Amino acid sequence: MNRVDWLIIDWGTTNFRAFAMQNDGVLIDKIEKPLGLLQVADGQFAIELESTLKAWLGEYQHLPVYMAGMVGSAQGWVDVPYVAAPVTPNQLAQGAHQFVLPWGANATIIPGVSYQNLQGDFDVMRGEEVQLFGLQKMLDKASFTAVLPGTHSKHVNVEHGELTEFRTYMTGEMFSVLAEHSILGRGLPQQVVSEPAFLRGIEESGGSDFTAKLFAVRTHRLFGRVAPEEVLDYLSGLLIGQELKNLESKSLYLVGGEGLCQRYQIACDALSIKSQHVHGDDAFLVGMRQIKQVMSND
Repeated sequence: MNRVDWLIIDWGTTNFRAFAMQNDGVLIDKIEKPLGLLQVADGQFAIELESTLKAWLGEYQHLPVYMAGMVGSAQGWVDVPYVAAPVTPNQLAQGAHQFVLPWGANATIIPGVSYQNLQGDFDVMRGEEVQLFGLQKMLDKASFTAVLPGTHSKHVNVEHGELTEFRTYMTGEMFSVLAEHSILGRGLPQQVVSEPAFLRGIEESGGSDFTAKLFAVRTHRLFGRVAPEEVLDYLSGLLIGQELKNLESKSLYLVGGEGLCQRYQIACDALSIKSQHVHGDDAFLVGMRQIKQVMSND
């Protein structure tokens, strides 16, 4: 670990991930733990970070730390103001918050991005902007569309090197709420993976009567149209299909973990949308290095 030159921290609401990096972008090691913002008592972020780094790295005191995600939110370590879209990596770097950690190392928190649409409504992201600029660097493309599946899925347009607009869909959170706290998920047997049920959900999704279609999760089960052990895959298809049918682009990049992105790829194939998966960690690390280089004038 004496080869480590700097640290990247992805600190979200429920999870904490740290990456030990070399200056040339090579990943030496990483650690992940369920130490999200909700688990940090009384705002003791410095204490929690130092405890984690001490147990993991040993000699950590001299390493600069670059952080992104909800750690820069009003509920995080420092409330770092959003940078308004359209935004470039340079503007993101200019909005970063820098400070000195209690043990003397320099720390940087990357700001999130806000977007106001033509109707005047706002949307926000924290952490995904780093992945997007990393993806841009990896693709060497000035313009593209990306979908970042997750609890709050993001649909993003990058045009001429700028993150121009995006929209958030609460697909993952809606699935959890409906599956765990509604009549749709009550009393279900052990669920199995069922691509046919998932594809049926995608086919039957869409339209303005979506809450009525959600009730079909129950009636399909009652009348034997969806097997009880396949109900949640059908619900997943309904939700993901509803989300993706809002897309205007027919070609996109899926950024995230392999499991969830594979599910989105199946949905894209069913909807004749061309998609390509890029691992979220890879894009995140490239994006953070890019921002660090801008800030260092390398």
